[in-house]
Amino acid sequence: PTSRDLGFVWESELILEPGETAAKEKLEKFCKKTINEYQEQRNLPSIEGTSQLSAALKFGVISIRTVWQATLKALENSCSVETKVSIHAYQQELAWREFYQHVMYHFPELAEGAYRKAFKNFPWENNTEYFQAWCKGKTGYPIIDAAMRQLNQTGWMHNRCRMIVASFLTKDLIIDSQWGEKYFMQNLIDGDLSSNNGGWQWSTSSGMDPKPLRIFNPISQTQKFDREGEYIRKWIPELQSLDPEYL
Repeated sequence: PTSRDLGFVWESELILEPGETAAKEKLEKFCKKTINEYQEQRNLPSIEGTSQLSAALKFGVISIRTVWQATLKALENSCSVETKVSIHAYQQELAWREFYQHVMYHFPELAEGAYRKAFKNFPWENNTEYFQAWCKGKTGYPIIDAAMRQLNQTGWMHNRCRMIVASFLTKDLIIDSQWGEKYFMQNLIDGDLSSNNGGWQWSTSSGMDPKPLRIFNPISQTQKFDREGEYIRKWIPELQSLDPEYL
C-alpha cells in the first residue's frame, strides 16, 4: 500500500528525507560534529542542533540500538569534558524516549488521559476560539505562532518549541492537553503515540514526573533561546522588520 492508502497524506515537501539510507547518513553526520555541541545548541530552534531522527525512529527505518551504539562510539572519540557532557545529554534524551515507550506499554490508560489524579477531572476552560488561534499560529505571541506555523507548514517542530507551545496551551489558555496532543498527532510526521503523550503529560504536569508543576513563560523562553528573533522571523515574515526587544 502507498502512504496515502494508509492515511498519511502530505502535499508539501518532506523536510526529513525518509528511508534507512538517509537515516544512517543523518546519524553519521550528527555524530561527527553536532552531537559534540548538543548540550549548548539543542535548545536553539533557529539552528539544526538536534539529530532530527525522530521520524526515522518512529517508522522503524533505524533502530534505537543503532543510534545508541553510535553515541558510544562518539564518546570513545571525544577529547574533552564538554563534548562528553553533550553526548551524555543526547543519550539522556534517548532514554526519555525509551522511558515513554515502556510507560505506555505498562500503563496503556495514559493514552486516554492524565496519570496524576488531580488532572483526571481538571476543570479545563476549553475556549474553542483560543484553540483555533493556537492551531493556526495566530495567538499574538511570536514564539508560539512561529512554532505552530513551522508545524503546519513542515509537519515538524523543534523540541524546545513543543514544550513552549504545550505549556502555553495548558497553563495559559487552560485548554485540555488532549486537544493539543491530538493536533500534534494529526500534523507531526514523527508523531509517535508514546513520545507525544509523554511530552504532553510532562508539559501539562499530569504525568509521571517528579516536578508537580512547571510553566514556560513564552517571553523569557524567547529571550533565552531566540534572542535575536531568527526563528520567529523565519516563520512569521510579517515581523521581519521588528527589533528583537519587541519580538
